[in-house]
This record gives sequence, structure tokens and C-alpha cells, in this order.
Amino acid sequence: MIRRSILICVTLIVFLAGCSNEPEKNTSNVQNPTDSNQRDEPEKNTSNIQTPSDSNQRNEPEKNASDIQTPSDTIRTKPQPPLTDEQILMKPPGRFAGSNFDEQKVQEALDQLPSDLTADQYEEELLLLLAEDYRPYVSTFINFESEVTVNNPRPNEKVTLPTSRKLHISILLDASGSMKATISGKSKMDSAKEAIQSFGDKLPKNAEVSLRVYGHKGTGSQKDKKVSCSSTEEIFHGQGEQTQQIKTVLQDVEPAGWTPIANALESVKQDINPETTDSIVYVVSDGIETCGGNPVQIAKELNQSKVKTVVNIIGFDVDNEGQKMLKQVAASGGGEFTSIDNEEALKKYLNKTYDKLRGEWTLWKEKGAGEANIKKEQKQGILNQTRETMQGLAVKEHSNQLAALAYLETKKRDAFPKSELYTMITERKSFAWGYARDIGKRLYDEVSKSGNKVYNDITDEGNKKIDDLTNKKNN
Repeated sequence: MIRRSILICVTLIVFLAGCSNEPEKNTSNVQNPTDSNQRDEPEKNTSNIQTPSDSNQRNEPEKNASDIQTPSDTIRTKPQPPLTDEQILMKPPGRFAGSNFDEQKVQEALDQLPSDLTADQYEEELLLLLAEDYRPYVSTFINFESEVTVNNPRPNEKVTLPTSRKLHISILLDASGSMKATISGKSKMDSAKEAIQSFGDKLPKNAEVSLRVYGHKGTGSQKDKKVSCSSTEEIFHGQGEQTQQIKTVLQDVEPAGWTPIANALESVKQDINPETTDSIVYVVSDGIETCGGNPVQIAKELNQSKVKTVVNIIGFDVDNEGQKMLKQVAASGGGEFTSIDNEEALKKYLNKTYDKLRGEWTLWKEKGAGEANIKKEQKQGILNQTRETMQGLAVKEHSNQLAALAYLETKKRDAFPKSELYTMITERKSFAWGYARDIGKRLYDEVSKSGNKVYNDITDEGNKKIDDLTNKKNN
């Protein structure tokens, strides 16, 4: 009986286990008519709609997001070059730099720092708070022009003129019969020839020079007046370096007829190159106009022409009436009249040009050398001030960072890298201070070298020109 009961229980257990393996029926499986209709249609899900690109992508092997590199990822993997000294020092200043420094606010900012920062991170935070503004001073160093230049135009009538200046010198020699007269045993003509030759030898080498004679034809008689008054001839035209030829062309010139000063001055107009920038006429005459011309008017026209011409009159043993008229000619021509009584006086007058030029070179030398020194010292002053100011900021920044370090020590005790941070703060000060020292000294030395060279060049050139003019005057 007992065995039968056990068998019945086992059978019931197996039957119940078989029932538990049937699918569970959920209310969600109960379909209403609407659900049935919807189920009969193919299900549409936006996730199941494939675009051509989706199809292509699905055919490709799956890629892990970590394997996909964007261009920016590629760039980040490239090692960055270290910053230059200038780039480091040109970073913006800290919040409490300069006049914004406030110890209490600095300490409040330090209190907000995490306690697990490395020495590098601490230093970065300190610089964000306390870095001084070196940018104006570094910019001064970067853009500094160490070359010393002097704007000191040379005298215009120097031995060799600047290529931008074209000087024309006209010498008009009176060859009228009165030049036969003698002074101290020598004819006026011979004295004038020697003085003109000496003057020509001392002219600027690249000046344009013309020598014209007038009244050298005919005689002083009435019948030859027309021929003589129309006689004017350019017997030399060349550069200053060719004036040794003047002596040769003067040999055949002899005093002859009348004195056509106006005609000679009129003819000068055709002798002057249109590109001339400066024109000077020296008229050597022993008397007044005797051919009825108006030299006063012609001299005025020359002085007011496109190529402004200065007319100087050298009166060679002229009487009072002649001097009066010749002075008017010189005044109209913007020049001067000088009365010469003998050969030596004539040479002295012509040499006066070189005394004047020598004085101009002396002034040029003194002005240029002085300006070179002034500019050199001005540039050196700027560099010294920039260097000292920047070094002062480095000291101030160092002091403020040490104060911050001391404050952190009281707050964090041994929980932060004090020794490493102290080393970094000290190295930062040495770096900024040393940069100002080294760059400032290099530029200072460049200025000194340039300024001294300009000074020496000007002094040497000035002395050479002065010596040359002195030698030419004495020869």
C-alpha cells in the first residue's frame, strides 16, 4: 500500500513538471482585431530602412570607435616643439600681477587649489596668479633697431658731388683790350689766366665746367665794335677732372676789343645742361658793359630761370663807376660783387670758395659726429631702462611666488612638493632676469659698435675733406 502511494506521488510530480514547460501566456499575446490587422502588414521600423550608404557600411567589417582616428587625433600625436624664450615670456600676466597684487586675494585663491597637485601643476597655478607682464619689454628687445644712422647731408660743393646733384660752373673771362693793362709788371690778362687755372684745378671732379671768353675779336676801334660786341665763345666744356686742359685753351686768348658782358651772360644759357641742379657763374671783368647791352636784366633772367643760376662778378681793377654797375649785375643775379686790385687778391678771392667749403665740412663733421654719439646714447638708454625694468619685475615676481610658497607650507605642511616648487620658482627668476641681461647686453654692444663706426666714418671723412681742401688752397 505504501509503495503504491509513493508511485502515485512520483507520477503527479512528473505530470506537473511537464505542464511547467509550456510557453507562458501573457496578456500581451492576446490580439484584438486591430492588432491582428497591423500584424498582418510587414512591420516598418526606421531602423530597418537601409540607405545605400548603410548597406555599404554594413558590408564592411565593424570598426571599434577607439580604432577610428580623426585628423585632430593625428595632429595631437605629433610631438610639439619646445617654446622659445620669447614665447614663454610673452605669455599673459597673472591675475594679480603688477598693480593688481593683493596678498589676501592671492591667499584665498591658493586655498582653492587641490591638495594633490604636482610641482609642475603648482608652478603653473602660481604663474596664473602671479606672473608679471614681460611682454612690453620683450617686444622692445625683439623689435629693437641697433643700427645707428645719422641724417647729415654733406656740403653740396664738395670735391666729389653726390650723384643726385649736378653742378655747373661757368667762368666768363673778359678779353677786351683793357685787359692788356699791367699791374705790378704783369698784364691783367695773364693774372686772370693764372687765377682761373688755379681755381679750375680745385673744382669738384664731377662738376660740369665751362669757360667762355668775350670781346676777344676785333679791336677797340669803332669800326670793329660790331664784330667785337658779338664775339663770345665757349673755349672749354668738360668735367672738373679735365680742368687741366684750361691752361692749354687759354694760351691763345689775347685781349682785343670791346666788353659785351650782356651777350656773354646770354650765351651762358646755352651752356647749362637742363638736368643741372646748381649753376654758378663767375664773371672776371675789368670794366663795365660797353656794347649797349643790359647785363643787369640778363643776370636777373638767369637767376630766375628753371635752373637757378647765381651770378658773381669779380671786378679786376675796376674804377668807381664800373664797380657801381657791376654791383647791380651781381645783385640781380643773386650773387656778390668783389673788387680785386691785383693778382694775389684775385687768387685769394677764388680760394675763398674753398675756405667756405672747408668750414662747411668742419661743421658737417662736428654735427654728424655729435649726432652719432647722441643717437648711440639714446638707444643705449632705452636698452638699459628696458633691461633694468624687466629684471625688477623678475625680482618682484620671485618675491611674490616665495610668499605664496610660504603660505602654502603653513596650510599644507608636508603634503606638497615644497623643495621642487622652490627650485622651479628660483629657476623662473633666473631665466627672466638672465634673458633681460643677455639680450640687453647683446643689443647694447651692437649699438656701441654701430655708433662708434658711424662716428669714426664721419670724423675720418670730414678730416680728409678738410685736409684736401687745405692742400688745394695752398698749392
